[in-house]
Amino acid sequence: MIKRFNRIRFSKLNKKLKMKKKELEKFLNRLEELLEVNGCNGRDLTNAEIILEEMNIPKNEQIEFLENCRKSGGFCDCEIFLNSEEYLREIYVK
Repeated sequence: MIKRFNRIRFSKLNKKLKMKKKELEKFLNRLEELLEVNGCNGRDLTNAEIILEEMNIPKNEQIEFLENCRKSGGFCDCEIFLNSEEYLREIYVK
C-alpha cells in the first residue's frame, strides 16, 4: 500500500518536473567531475548550482531541483550522491 502511494505521489510530482532523466544524468556526471576537482565544502550546494547554471536550467527549476536535493538529505554537493541520488532518480524518470 505504501509503495503504491509513493508511486502515485512520484507520478504526480514527475508531471510537474521539467528536468528529464537525461538531464539528471548529465547533472550527476558533471557533479562527479567537479567534486573530483573542487571537492565538497560540506556546507552548501555550490557545485550543483554551477552545473545547473551551465546547463541553462531556468531559475525556478533550479530552485525546485535543489529543494528536492535538500528534502532527500542533500545539503552539500557530496550528500547529493550519498543521500539524494536514489530519490532524484525516482522522481526524474522520463
